Amino acid sequence: MPEEKKDELVHLTIDGKPVAVPPGTLVWAAAKQAGIEIPIYCYHPKMPPLGACRMCFVEIEKMPKPPQTSCTTPVSEGMVVYTKTEKVLKARRGTLEFLLINHPLDCPICDKGGECDLQDFTLRHGPGGTRFDLAKRHYPKPVPVSEKVMLDRERCILCQRCTRFSSEISMDNGLVMISRGFRMEVGTAPDHAFDSIFSGNTVEMCPVGALTASAYRFKSRPWELKRTPGICTNCSVGCNVRVDVRVDKIMRMMSRANDEIDDGWLCDRGRWGFELVNSDQRIRTPYIRRNGKLTAATWDEALAYISTRLKEIIATHGAQAVGGIGSPRTTNEDAYLFQKLLREVIGTANVDHFHGTFPGARDSLTGRPWMMTNSIAEIEKASHIVLIASDPYQRQPILNLRIKKAMKAGAKIYIVNSEKTELDRFATSKITIPQHGAGLAAKVLLQQAATIVAANADASEERKNALAQIGTVNADASAFSSAVSAQLQQLASAIAGANGAIILYDELATLDPGCADLAPDLQALAVITNNIGRPGAGVGPLFSHANSLGARDMGLLPDVLPGYQPASQKGLNAHEMLSNPQIKALLIMGTSPLRHLSMPALPSTLEFVVVQDIVLNETAQQADVVLPAVTFAEKEGSMTNVDHHVQAIRRALRPLPGAKADWEILSELASYLGKHWEYASPRDILLEIAESNPFYAGLTWEDLGTQGVRTDGTPRPAEEEVAHA
Repeated sequence: MPEEKKDELVHLTIDGKPVAVPPGTLVWAAAKQAGIEIPIYCYHPKMPPLGACRMCFVEIEKMPKPPQTSCTTPVSEGMVVYTKTEKVLKARRGTLEFLLINHPLDCPICDKGGECDLQDFTLRHGPGGTRFDLAKRHYPKPVPVSEKVMLDRERCILCQRCTRFSSEISMDNGLVMISRGFRMEVGTAPDHAFDSIFSGNTVEMCPVGALTASAYRFKSRPWELKRTPGICTNCSVGCNVRVDVRVDKIMRMMSRANDEIDDGWLCDRGRWGFELVNSDQRIRTPYIRRNGKLTAATWDEALAYISTRLKEIIATHGAQAVGGIGSPRTTNEDAYLFQKLLREVIGTANVDHFHGTFPGARDSLTGRPWMMTNSIAEIEKASHIVLIASDPYQRQPILNLRIKKAMKAGAKIYIVNSEKTELDRFATSKITIPQHGAGLAAKVLLQQAATIVAANADASEERKNALAQIGTVNADASAFSSAVSAQLQQLASAIAGANGAIILYDELATLDPGCADLAPDLQALAVITNNIGRPGAGVGPLFSHANSLGARDMGLLPDVLPGYQPASQKGLNAHEMLSNPQIKALLIMGTSPLRHLSMPALPSTLEFVVVQDIVLNETAQQADVVLPAVTFAEKEGSMTNVDHHVQAIRRALRPLPGAKADWEILSELASYLGKHWEYASPRDILLEIAESNPFYAGLTWEDLGTQGVRTDGTPRPAEEEVAHA
């Protein structure tokens, strides 16, 4: 530990063992650091102490009325703590005996059996029997408090973890304590449903089998499960998960804390949105369209047919008649090989994926690619959080919890949106703009902030230079009411004077009419108000899909190569490929253009379409060849989340028989087209990415570990540069 930090620590003794911890640490946490177990029920490290369960008793010298609750008592210099005195042990036995008066002893059938804190603590700390022989309390069971969560009331030990999560973390008050005394129980408020999108967290944090998930209930036992660390692929936050598998089937997804990203939480979509992995609709064999119908084929037949048709089309129309639309859901390695196949093997520049519209690969003012300049964790340090045309509750749910946490720490929330959002009720100011008005709102904010900064004699040279580079900003605010204009003016003033403002907007909002300048205007706003490059400040897009940013990094764009390096030739974007009659062949990986664009059919001018995916989606049903791919749970690779954390995906399941990983499909297709790639696994591909992509320079699979590696939107130094730093 650095020398300057030693004096900041508090020194105490626990069971004769010296411990040094930061000021404010609770005795329970200090004991845990020393490897000493103190049983707890009501305490949770992400919520304020409660001291309700009376299980974490300790004895502390010179403190009156022992024993004390260790989860509510902060450490002090010279404190002497005992966790195993007779007084402490007797108090714990008494607490457990009371808890077991009405708790059913049905461990063999309880869904929590094998991972229940009450079961474990009773064996380690509790009495061997009971003095009570009265009949136990019984209730009808289970009570469905929601579609996904079941409540067995007689098992509840009233620890209040679930209700406090609802009131203090998700702040939706989905679960509450009903009645008082011996009639107290968990339930929903009158005329309110437990419809929180974070409800699964209450199931996971329940220390007994009171709250259970309908998706997992009676499906398996914990000792039957193989547990693999992974990441959620349902949105761009990239929350860390544990994939629990039994006999090649995902049984459940549990949270795996990574405070830099998810703060230990999961949304319900991430927790239970794995049905497609287990679906019987999965494709198990390649298909070739024969006589108008998709018919089963072997891999050799399918790949040979694809290579033959592509060669014919290239010979007739040229390589630029071929296009490729990749996916923001596949791994970095898959995306990298997809664009490499198209550019280097086929020879076309027509490479893209579905995404927002950004003017060029980089912002002209800062030179940065379009990504968040702040980390997710830094949201907690912001004094002002500005959400423009974005709704994290619906699209990046765990960011919603991070914003609420920042609000509890004092941050002010400003929302500029034409729609209602879940965060409106917490906002310091909700500015309701007309539909598609986000672009104009951003320009008004920039204009107002530029006026404020220009009038500031103390503005730095860097900010003055940025103002000069931006030039005159013309914003016709006549489309807004006087009230909205006044609110935007106040917001511009708040951003300009903030200790640290974070400005976030939705990637897809840039596609709206009149929003072509949304991203650069907000980037410029952050620059001139000094809200880039300091703690609790930043700006950037909230991407839609798990690897939206990784897809961009890997060169799934028509105008740049991997790492945003300039391309010698600009190709067509996804929309142009689907509307340009010059495109005769289309390779589609992990996406469905018909769904994205609400198209009834693929263009009739297309002569050949290949789709590789996990199910026969709308686009695959119209393809000439369909290749079965595997899901995130059946392969290795990396993904890059919204704040540029590069994280590892690890194989939790054996691949579905007949299906292949996308990188394997692309490698084999390249071979049929005459280019032999020698990749043994995605780890080899990552090494190649690290050699050519400055944002991944020197990165290895081992570097990713279980928590990932974040770069801040600037190129990483090469390995040899790091060695000499």
